[in-house]
Amino acid sequence: MSKKPEIPTHIFGRSAADRDLTAEAVYGPTGRGLLTLFARLLRPALTSALALPIVWGLALAHWHGSPLNGWTITLLLSANAAFCIGLNLAGQYADFRRVLKNDRSALDSDILAAPAEGQQPPLQDVFQLLQTRRVRPGAVRSLVMLCLWISLLSYIWLMQLVGWPLLFFGLLSILLAVVPLLPAIRYSRWRWLLGDLAILVAVGVLPVLSAYYAQREMIDRWVLLTSVVPAILAWLTFMSYNLLSWRRDWRLRRGTAVAVFGSERALDGAAVMGVAAFTSVLLLMALGALPLSSLLVLGALPIFLRGFTYNSQHPISHANALYVIDRSTQAAILAGLLWMLALWNG
Repeated sequence: MSKKPEIPTHIFGRSAADRDLTAEAVYGPTGRGLLTLFARLLRPALTSALALPIVWGLALAHWHGSPLNGWTITLLLSANAAFCIGLNLAGQYADFRRVLKNDRSALDSDILAAPAEGQQPPLQDVFQLLQTRRVRPGAVRSLVMLCLWISLLSYIWLMQLVGWPLLFFGLLSILLAVVPLLPAIRYSRWRWLLGDLAILVAVGVLPVLSAYYAQREMIDRWVLLTSVVPAILAWLTFMSYNLLSWRRDWRLRRGTAVAVFGSERALDGAAVMGVAAFTSVLLLMALGALPLSSLLVLGALPIFLRGFTYNSQHPISHANALYVIDRSTQAAILAGLLWMLALWNG
């Protein structure tokens, strides 16, 4: 008769009897179940939504008369997907390392504590897999490095196909992704704004410029102005996931809009930024930088506003956070599809 594995009580800060947890609750699913869970926590919907800047740049290049190259499109999407997944995982890994550093002498911290089943929402990020030891930190670290290499090799290939500016954009994105991971930036009272600005450029502006340059091999001032719209929408979608972890962020003293200003003000600010982004499409149309068919993109505005103005509850509940995330993701994906439709024959 096999011996049951002992539950590491130091993870939870109380005895196993007090919490009445089984080994399965501690170690979670194994094998295929763990792989399925881990794949879901990579947030494929977010990765799809963050393809919006790439789609925006490609459609804009097509509208300007450039034929689209299938190889460059595939490499751009691969590089962008790997970069976004790696950035997401690296942030959660950095938070986990900070918890271990700060609570090494107090392993019963409420940040590391894993409440009994039914007392917490379902798993929503890799941090929770790390805290309950369902995956090893080395596995997450290796996956981050894999994403980094996939993105870097894709941009090197693009450099061979198009030119050196593609590699420059890729390297600049990677360097900017390091900024929000620096402890002096990530866990500062106000300097976290620099990290958010770096993410805005890395996941929003640079992908538009990369996609456009890969097709036309040139960039003008109108492309720079036009890139602001998808950059803001992609950035807001990426940052909306902070609504799920605001309690943890507050305990870690990590700077996020939700942790610093509260969910109500953060959602109001996001709604204002989103409306400004959509309104700038009208301004660019008036200046002649975009065709009249660009009005189709405004069809995503109601879904976006529905998410960020749905609830002003403070603190925001888990269900409401998921609602905001779902609506912002849907709005970003819909904006990309409408943008392609608008400029394909615009």
